[in-house]
Amino acid sequence: MRKIFVIAAMMCGYALNTMAQTDYEHAQTRVQEAMSEFFVRPMVAELKMINTECQEYGPFNIYPGVPLSDISIALVQDAKANAAYKAAQIAGADIILGATFYVVNNKKQKGLDIIVKGYPAKYTDFHNYGDKSTDEKWVGPLQEGARIRSYQTGSTQTASVSNETRNK
Repeated sequence: MRKIFVIAAMMCGYALNTMAQTDYEHAQTRVQEAMSEFFVRPMVAELKMINTECQEYGPFNIYPGVPLSDISIALVQDAKANAAYKAAQIAGADIILGATFYVVNNKKQKGLDIIVKGYPAKYTDFHNYGDKSTDEKWVGPLQEGARIRSYQTGSTQTASVSNETRNK
């Protein structure tokens, strides 16, 4: 009986020894990801009109030598932008406000003849949005109007409106 008791005691000792040798680890931490964003502070620039009377510039011949059949509507839009740039350059302006365009094909030189009408203006008084107390009064409604227009049209930029295009 003593032998059985010794064997049983040894078995319990081995079992306890085996349990005592088991490793257990527990760790807890909080994971916080760093926030990374890019912010651009809006700038505000005022415009000073160079001339308060509507001015006419041109005609500018754009795409000389190119037949009318090779000029797409997209090229007409590019030609109007080119003519507006030339008009601003002649006026010593940064922009032509309220620009309207008259576009006809040039039968002799080919290409397009474009007349630009509008009000030449220069950018002045650049500053960060909010630096002046009046910014929110006039920029806020403009931003809201632009947001509504882009939502309604799905576009972020207004395009010039054409009321008549004719092929003679």
